[in-house]
Formats: sequence, structure tokens, C-alpha cells
Amino acid sequence: MLARQKIYRNRFFSVIGLSIGLFCSQLSATPLDQQRQLYKDAKQFIKASEFSKLDSIKAKLADYPLLPYVEASELTKRLANVRQKQISNFAKEYPDIPVTVQLQQRWLNQLIRQKRWKDYLPALAKSGINGSEKYECYRRHALMKEGHEAKAIAGIEAFWNIGHSRPDACDSSFEHWQKTKGGPSSALATSRFWKSVAGKQMSLAKYLRRFVTAKKDKAIVDRFYKVQANPELLTSNNFLKGDTLANRETYLYGLTRLSLNDPAAAAKTWLKVRDTLKFSANRKESLNRRLASRLASKRPKGALKLIEQLGDNQDETIQNRLFRAALVKEDWQEVYRLISNLPTDIQNSERWVYWRTLAASHTQGLTPAASQAFVSLSKERSYYGLLAADILNRPFSLNPTETKPAGTKLNQLAETPAFRRMFELYKQNEHYLARREWNRITKDADSDTYYTAATLVHQWGWHDQAIRGAAKARVWDAIDIRFPAPYTKIFDKMAAELEIDTNWARAVARQESAYQPTVRSSAGARGLMQLMPKTAKQTAKKFDVKYKGVTDLNRPTVNINLGSAYLAQMQKRFKGNQILATAAYNAGPHRVDQWLKARGHLPMDIWVETIPFRETNKYVRNVIAYHAIYAAIAGESKHSLEQPAFELALQDAVGAKQSNTLREQIQKQLSSY
Repeated sequence: MLARQKIYRNRFFSVIGLSIGLFCSQLSATPLDQQRQLYKDAKQFIKASEFSKLDSIKAKLADYPLLPYVEASELTKRLANVRQKQISNFAKEYPDIPVTVQLQQRWLNQLIRQKRWKDYLPALAKSGINGSEKYECYRRHALMKEGHEAKAIAGIEAFWNIGHSRPDACDSSFEHWQKTKGGPSSALATSRFWKSVAGKQMSLAKYLRRFVTAKKDKAIVDRFYKVQANPELLTSNNFLKGDTLANRETYLYGLTRLSLNDPAAAAKTWLKVRDTLKFSANRKESLNRRLASRLASKRPKGALKLIEQLGDNQDETIQNRLFRAALVKEDWQEVYRLISNLPTDIQNSERWVYWRTLAASHTQGLTPAASQAFVSLSKERSYYGLLAADILNRPFSLNPTETKPAGTKLNQLAETPAFRRMFELYKQNEHYLARREWNRITKDADSDTYYTAATLVHQWGWHDQAIRGAAKARVWDAIDIRFPAPYTKIFDKMAAELEIDTNWARAVARQESAYQPTVRSSAGARGLMQLMPKTAKQTAKKFDVKYKGVTDLNRPTVNINLGSAYLAQMQKRFKGNQILATAAYNAGPHRVDQWLKARGHLPMDIWVETIPFRETNKYVRNVIAYHAIYAAIAGESKHSLEQPAFELALQDAVGAKQSNTLREQIQKQLSSY
């Protein structure tokens, strides 16, 4: 009996304690906390069309920064029954909020769907939305429907004459122009034809051909199609005579097609005509590079000489093709010559300083100026700076900035309406909307404002936006902002379990997503470590990770777990070589196998430099540098490459093999300088 009374008494006090706890938590909740929950409730009521419950909530949100978003959501939900006055009033009250433009666009789209052309015309005028092809086409369509045909086709010639297709909504005004005014003249159609060819809009060009009726214009267009069918015609002397727009466009288009099968013939023909006709600098440079790329891929007889002629020794992109070929052969004389041919300002960039120094150490030796440039490079916080530091046995430099935005500036910015809205949107996990606020408030901002804004959102924990802001501000030494370390416990736990370097996994996440948990790439990769759903599913099965589906990839714990596991898998596949594993993480292991097979064994710094995919090339260099940065931040070593993560991979690098000789040469040069 006493035991039962004791149980009842314990239950009574537990209930009382729970009630008191709930009451105290309600008392301790700030008005802002309550408003954040009310905001969520309001959005749910709007979604369910329960508008009767909304008014009382809106009254409590009167001073909440996101009230405009509630009102915009309500108007959007009720758009079929909204009047222009309500949209105009909203725009007048909130003129500087991104959601206002979005609401006006939705309103215009609603009027279009309902075919309310009479209402559409003043609505577009009041919206202030200019420069939109879609809405301009519907403006002309609305004028046609309202019987204002003359206004609908006003200025139609210039509007029609563009190198891409206009939206379908323009068809009614174009058709009226053609029926009543005869439509485009042969000259106007010919002008648009060549604009379409220049823009590679060949379907449009084919459509426009029917309007080219003048005998001379028609003959020129017909000749273009002969070249399209047989681009070898361009190799005949004097096939195209004179410096005309038509001839220039025919050469550019035809030689591009010819280069697919015979890049040498295309290059030889191009070298004959490129300086005799008035091609724009951009178009000329573009074809130079395209032909050089095709020559490098197919490698016909005399390809290297043709590439060199195309580049005129000054184009870094074309010289890079030759450089990579020489580097794979370890032809240091040619490597040095090619780099020396580049403009001086390009030669002094980090990449070329590194390779110029290594080439010089194999060939004709170093100058004091080149030696000093290499020493300066070794102090840089970068991939090439890391390699140079390794050669010179110097510690890897972080070089963090000492200058921080003043607290008063941070507070002032935090209290602006835009940043208050942005903060609340961030807290509500509506990052897309928060980013739109960011884009609006920072448009045309100076570097100091960007840096202050980046520091502020970094304090919130919005790391991906802070990283972008620091880049915009060009504060490359703001290490704390550019290299944050969120999710430390998860990274460390998974790295320990999988026996991989935690800084490696973190460097991959920094490169992949800048710590944006819900980001999705155009290819479908998701989350912090940008995993493809198929890869995630296979990895989860292999490593016995609980995984319900793609939405799980938005959860940091799951994403880091699977991403780290896949890194461990790649590390094992490539026998501990984490550079190859990093390349495989980005491009896929089968491509790395192909590259290894195609190029054989190369010193690892050359292998990285000559990765065929530009994206993977940059990706691997970034991850190596980021790994060193995170290792240095963690204080793990005075020298990042002494750590196991990349030591094995880089021990056979050209720089590593040449390090003793190079150090001696540099010391000798500088001591006599």
C-alpha cells in the first residue's frame, strides 16, 4: 500500500513538474520566437486556404520582418480573385523587397492565363518590369486583341531582327505585320539570317531562308548552305571573294565544321584568311582556340606547328595546349620556351612561375629574379604555393587577415530592414528567398560593404553565403570566413571510423558545396558532399548505412557519412593515392582509370596539371590546397605535405624529385644577387 502511494505521488509530482516546465517555457519564449512559429502557422494556413484563421495571426506579426512574405503568399494563393489595386498597394508599400517583383510577375502570368488583355496592359505598365521578351511579346499580343494593331506593330522591324527566336506570344503581331505591311524585306531577313548563323541558331536560319527573296541575297545564302553540306569548298582558293559579313560568317561556320574531320585543312585555310578579313577580335580568338583544341585532340601531322601559328605565342589558352603536350613528354626545353613566349604579366602568375622554375632547373638554370619569384610563390596560400613551399622546406603559409569589420558597422547592417528579413528567412530555412534579399541589397555594393555583410552572415552560420560574400569582397585572407569548420563532430567521427583524413573529407565538402546542406547541382548531385543519388544508394548498401532516399542527402549526418565512405572506397581502389581518389570522386573512377591507361605513369604534379577535364583539373588542385589550409588551421603540422593525406601521392612529383637541386640553385642565385 505504501509503495503504491509512493508511485502515485511520484506520478503526481511528475505531471506537476511537466506542467510547470511547459508554463515556464512559454513564459521564457520571446515575442520573436513566438512570431517565428506564427509565421510557420500562417504559411500552413495559406497553403490549406484557411484564410479565416489568418487575420488574427497577421495582427500579431505586425512588426515581424517577414510580414510582407505572408501577405505576398496570401495574394499569390488568392490570385484568381485578386484585383489590380491590391497588387499596386502591395508594391507601393513594399517597393524594395524582392518578393514584390515576383508577385507582380505572378499577377501578369495570371492575367495572361485568364486572357484578360485589357487588364494586362495597365498592369504591365504599373509593374515597372522592363526588358522581358515574354512580357513585351504579350504586350503586343494584348494590343492586337484589343484592336490596337498599329501600336502592336510599332517598331516591329528592329524588334524582329534578332539572332534568336522570339516567344510564341509574338506570333500574332508578326503575322499581322507580314499580312498588312509585307513583313520583312529580303534585306531585313538576310540581316537576321546572318545574326542567327553567328548565334548558332541554325533552325531559325533555315526558317528565315524563305524570306530571303532578292536574287543576290538568295545566291549568297544558297552558297552558305553549299558550304554547310561540303565545308571542304572553303579550301579552294578564292571560293569566297571580298570582305563581307556573309563571307566572314561563312568562313567562321564552315571552318568550324571542317575542323571536326580535318582540323589541319581548316587551320591552314583559316591562317590564310583571318588577317585579310575584318573578323572581330573575339570571333577570331574563339576560332583560333577551337581549331587548336581540335588539332590537339586529333593530332594530325604538323599539328604542333599549326597550333603555334594559331596562337601567335601570346594566347595563353592555345599555348597551354602545347605546354601540356611538352609536359607529358617532360620536354623541359620546350616547356621553358613556351612559357617564355607568354606575355610577362601572364608568366608571373603562380602556375607559370612554378613550371618555369622547374623547367629552368632542368635546362638553362635560373636567374635571380626567377629564384626570388619562386621564393615569393612559396609564401602563397595556394596549390602552387604549397608545392613551392614543399620544395623549399618552408612551412605552409595561412596569411590570415588582421583587419575585421568594426562592430558598429556590423550592428548597423544587421538592423537594416533587408538584413532583418534575411536573417529571419535564414532562420526559417528559406535560404533561396534569403539569397534573393542578399542579391538585392548587395547589388553595386563596394568591397567594404560586401566584407561586412559576409562577416555578419558568417556569424549567423550561413557559411556558403559568407564564402561567396568574401569572394565578392576579394578578401582572400579572411580565413575564418572562407574556411569555416561546421559539422566537426560528424567529420571527425566518420574519418576515424573509415580511416581517412578528416581534413581531406572537409576539403572535399568545402569545394563541393561550400557547406550548403541542401544544394542540388544541375546534374542532380545533392548536399554537402554533392552525392549523386545512384552513388549514394550503392555506397549506403556497401557500407551498411541507413539510407531512405534522396531527401536523406539533405541531412548533413547522412551526407557526410556517405560522402566520407565513398572517399574511403576511392582511396582503397587507388591504393592510398588520395590525389587519384580525389579526381575519381569528381570525375568517376572509370575516367581516372582511362587517364592512367592513356598517359601511363607520370610524376603526380604533371598528372594533376594535365588532367583532361578542366573542371576536374581545378577541382583536384583546390582540394589539395584546401586540405593543407584545414590542416594548418588545426595546427597539425608545420608542413602539410608531411601529413599522410597527400605525402604518398606527391612523393614522386617532379618538384619533389628536383627539390634538392632546386634549393641549391635558388640559394646560389639569391646569395649572389
